[in-house]
Amino acid sequence: MIAQLPARVLTPRPTIERLIHRYGAMPVLWATIRALLMPRKRRARPPDPYHLSPHLRRDIGLPPERPHVPKYYELR
Repeated sequence: MIAQLPARVLTPRPTIERLIHRYGAMPVLWATIRALLMPRKRRARPPDPYHLSPHLRRDIGLPPERPHVPKYYELR
């Protein structure tokens, strides 16, 4: 079944017209411009599992980190 929505639900005009009527045209215009130009908030990246302590690695189910074995060129 396909939903039949009235046209007034699909358009944001009544809401914008109410905002303009309540606050005036210039404040609504400036708020719209500011909202369009501001960068979007991004979610923080999860921590890199290579920098976690052994306790945290174990708590979240990661295998223990292998011991560091120096390469032959690191021994000089």
